[in-house]
Amino acid sequence: MKTRIVTAALIILVVAIPIIYGSWPLELLALFIVCAGAWEWLRIIPGFDRWKWLLPIEIAAVLASRFIPANWFFVFFACMILSLWALPVFFEQISVTDTYSMITFFVLFCLFYISMGEIIASHKYLWTIVFATYGSDTGAYFIGRAFGKHKMNPRVSPKKSWEGFFGGIVSGFIISMIISTLYWSSLDITVNILLCLLCPVFAELGDLCFSAVKRHYKIKDFSNLLPGHGGVLDRVDSLLINILVFGVLYHIFLI
Repeated sequence: MKTRIVTAALIILVVAIPIIYGSWPLELLALFIVCAGAWEWLRIIPGFDRWKWLLPIEIAAVLASRFIPANWFFVFFACMILSLWALPVFFEQISVTDTYSMITFFVLFCLFYISMGEIIASHKYLWTIVFATYGSDTGAYFIGRAFGKHKMNPRVSPKKSWEGFFGGIVSGFIISMIISTLYWSSLDITVNILLCLLCPVFAELGDLCFSAVKRHYKIKDFSNLLPGHGGVLDRVDSLLINILVFGVLYHIFLI
C-alpha cells in the first residue's frame, strides 16, 4: 500500500504541470504515453522478442501522423496499414496475429496523438476530460463497493457492477460540470457540456476495452513500470478513450 501511495503522489506531481499549463510539457507527456504505450501494448504479444526491432518504426509512424499534410494523410495511413499487413509475407517470424496487433496499435494511437494535438491548442478541455474521467472512476469504485450487487460483465471485469457504472456516470458528470464552470467561458460551452456527459460513460467503456485485452492475454497489468499501479496504459486507459471522444467532438463542432 505504501508503494502504491508513493507512486500515486509521484504520478500526480509529474502530470500536474502538463495538464495545468499545456504547451510543450503536455506535448512531452503525450510523447511519453505514445512511447510507453507502444511498448506495453506490443510486449504482451507472444513472440514479441522476434520482431521488437519494429517498435521504433511503429512509434515513429504514430508520431508522424500528426504532421502529415491533410491531402497526403489517406496515402500515409493506407500505406502504413498495407505495409504492416504484408509483414508475414516477407518475415517468417511475424505472424498474422502480430500484424493485427500492430495495426490496431497504429490506428488507435494515431487517433489519440492527433486528438492530443488538438487538445494542446486549447488545453483547458483536458481539465474537463480529466475531472470527468477520474471522477467517474472514483465514483464507480466507491459506489460499486458500497451498493454493487448486479454484475456488469463478469467475463471481462468480474468486480464491476451496474450500480458502480451508473454511480460513476453521475459522479463524473457532476464533478466535471461543477469544476468546469470556473473556466468554461474560455471554451465552447456545447463541447464542454458534451464532454461532461459523454466522458463518464466512455471512461467505463475504455476501462472494459483494455480489461478485455488483458484478460485475453491472461495478464493482470500491461507492465510494472509504475510500482503498485501496473503500467502506463493501466492508468490512462479511460483517459485515452476520452481523448478520442474529444477528437470526435472537435471535428464536429470546432473546425
